[in-house]
Parts: sequence; C-alpha cells; structure tokens
Amino acid sequence: MFMAAAILTASIGINIDLSGLVRRAQKAEPVVTCGIYTVGYRFRGTPGQTFRYAGDTYTVPAEGWIELIADKHRTTYAINGHSLPLDVWPRDQFGFRDVPMPAVIATVTPYPTTNDEKGDSK
Repeated sequence: MFMAAAILTASIGINIDLSGLVRRAQKAEPVVTCGIYTVGYRFRGTPGQTFRYAGDTYTVPAEGWIELIADKHRTTYAINGHSLPLDVWPRDQFGFRDVPMPAVIATVTPYPTTNDEKGDSK
C-alpha cells in the first residue's frame, strides 16, 4: 500500500514536470523585424538624365540605371522641376524599388499668331 502511494505521487510529479516542458515548447517565438521596408531605389532612365534625391543631384550612367540607398525621411525625387513619389513602385525580395524615370519631353514653342488668326472663330 505504501508502495502504491509512492508510485502514484511520483507519477503526478512527473506529469506536472512534463506539462511544464510542453507549455514552454508551445510558446511562440518572437518575430524580429528591423523596421526598414525600402532598402534602396534603382532609378532607371536615359543615360545622361539628371534628377535630385535627398538633396543631391545624380546623373544616370551609360548602363541606364543607378542604385541609391534609401534615405529614411525622403519619399519623393525631383526630375525636370517636378516632384514625383517613390513608394508607388513595388519592392523586390531585397527591399529595392525599381523607379522608371519619365522620358524627357521636349517643350513645344507655339508659332506666332498673325492678325488673321486672332479673335473669335466665325
């Protein structure tokens, strides 16, 4: 009788200890993130095309693209006097965004009008 009580007590102690091990194993591992979503930008354009990003002016080399590390506080770049958004382009698996730069548009100079062309149409 004494032996049965000792075995029963030992088995209860083992169950409690095993359940503690099982609970520890079931805890979720912490998810670690660095908070950086965009690592850099790959600007694609015509060789010789210039643009501004993060206060500096860059020129697209002969390869047709240039990679820049992202500035945490900048979400736009400037080209031809226009500010354009950066975060509208998809990110690749390395955190880079391909930014296609707009082609240079030639300015159109209107022909001078003559006296016959001025006024309302009839």
